Amino acid sequence: MQLKSLGEYEMKLEDFADISEVLRGGIFVLCYRGEVVYVGKASRAMLGTISNLRSKNLPSWMPRITFDQVLIRAVHPDQIETVYASLLAEHRPRHNRDFVPALTRTMERRI
Repeated sequence: MQLKSLGEYEMKLEDFADISEVLRGGIFVLCYRGEVVYVGKASRAMLGTISNLRSKNLPSWMPRITFDQVLIRAVHPDQIETVYASLLAEHRPRHNRDFVPALTRTMERRI
């Protein structure tokens, strides 16, 4: 299938990259200059999660992550945690840590 030309460039669908996997849940790896700097997971579409990391409106407690490459892999929901843990252990990315310091702690109920 061929699209209309854009200026002097002939546009063909075969020249485009299929990125449909970002619409599924899975694992994504953010790299900067060839180094893995962050490994992320998403149970739903990875696209939204990745785009949020590029947002200029990040909360102050969340560090800015500079990246120039995104690698993705659709993973079955039952395997996401296993694959995620394996990649963290292998690459030890500098930006992976508990981003929600106080919210993840168990709150003590006082009576």
